[in-house]
Amino acid sequence: MKSRRAIHLVALATLAVTSSLDGQRRGGIEFGAFGQFTRYDPSLIFDDGPGVGGRLGMFLPLGLGLEGTIAYVSTTGASNVSVRQLPIHTRLVYAVPAGTRYAVLVGAGWVHNLYRKPTSQWEDGASGLLGARADLGSRVDARVDVVADFYPSPLNESSAVSDNWTFSLAAGVGVRLGGGGGGGSGVRDSDRDGVADSVDPCPGTPRGEAVDFRGCPLPKDADADGVVDASDRCPGTPTGDAVDASGCTLPRDADGDGVPDAADRCPDTASGQRVDANGCPLDADGDGVADATDRCADTPAGEPVDATGCPLPKDSDRDGVLDSADRCPGTPSGQRVSAAGCPLLFIGVQRTLVLEGVNFETGSANLTDQSHNTLDRVAAALLGNPDVRVEVAGYTDNRGSAATNLRLSQARADAVRAYLVGKSVPGYQLTARGFGAANPIASNATAVGRSRNRRVELHRMR
Repeated sequence: MKSRRAIHLVALATLAVTSSLDGQRRGGIEFGAFGQFTRYDPSLIFDDGPGVGGRLGMFLPLGLGLEGTIAYVSTTGASNVSVRQLPIHTRLVYAVPAGTRYAVLVGAGWVHNLYRKPTSQWEDGASGLLGARADLGSRVDARVDVVADFYPSPLNESSAVSDNWTFSLAAGVGVRLGGGGGGGSGVRDSDRDGVADSVDPCPGTPRGEAVDFRGCPLPKDADADGVVDASDRCPGTPTGDAVDASGCTLPRDADGDGVPDAADRCPDTASGQRVDANGCPLDADGDGVADATDRCADTPAGEPVDATGCPLPKDSDRDGVLDSADRCPGTPSGQRVSAAGCPLLFIGVQRTLVLEGVNFETGSANLTDQSHNTLDRVAAALLGNPDVRVEVAGYTDNRGSAATNLRLSQARADAVRAYLVGKSVPGYQLTARGFGAANPIASNATAVGRSRNRRVELHRMR
């Protein structure tokens, strides 16, 4: 039934377009007058202002029209100099029907702009139009247009004036002559059903009667249940009753839960509540909270939930910081962390941290593979504590010259800093400095002591 109505509406709209275009009779002439307000491109330094003009148009086949306009505009330019303009437009206009009396106008063409005071100049440009037309009678129409003019080479290609846009709003009336008087509609529709008399096989349709694309009355539906009388097996259905395809009342469901009252064991189910086959509330995820109040209705089986049916907050790594606030969710068990859940490098007032496990190849600044695990943990801690600033300090034992040891320790500090930056630690958190054999933490007289002195430390700067 709905599809049949849709077809009728489409067909009626198609005929209306054809009828309206037929009203714009080929060969008809229109004379018009209008007033306009012009807004100039800011680069022209002209005051926006009013003007008047006239129009001459000829109607062509298929809704097209050819028209020309000329306007007189007086404005003021730089230094309060009066300027007189005569913009002349020539354009092709297409009328898009919007009913039996109205049309939307779309046009494009050329504009030739004459300046007659204080100097005699001219410029050419492209012009576009968007407007609306309404028939006021068989020969008279009213019209409103918005016109946009673009001058790509203004004032005879003067280098002093840049490309610019001018916009105008025009309103006026027109008088049609010849061509059967059809400037916009002019189509006779005696019964006002939207179908022109010339193609209406049912010209006497009562006022307000719904019609098909031919102009004849549509099938009736006396009880307005959406089923036409010819197919309605229950023609007296009360207003508002839901009906089936035959027009008969569907079984009642007072609480609107999809279960007819006759089979509903919970007839007062709240609106929108999901129910089972008996019309009673569901708990689809089995979390003990009815779907009607369950804000998380798809909770996984066995998941602990709160009173709203949503999972309780989690702390997956058990560091005392909930996952929702944990910026380092994979913290190793037992690691002391900050409020953001990230490992702490410095505890309390501690200012220095020896990076145990960070080693280099003999006599070079190349990190060993075993160093990466320690440095990865340092990177995670720095990323989780962006306010911390550290100095990466490199040290050597006392073997070799002081200058060599200083260069080697600086290179190793730089290597550690570069590794951390490569793990996304912002450079502003890190500085690197080599101290050579200074500040030993063990005796250089033994191999074990020298091994401890060859180290990298982090010094907390802030």
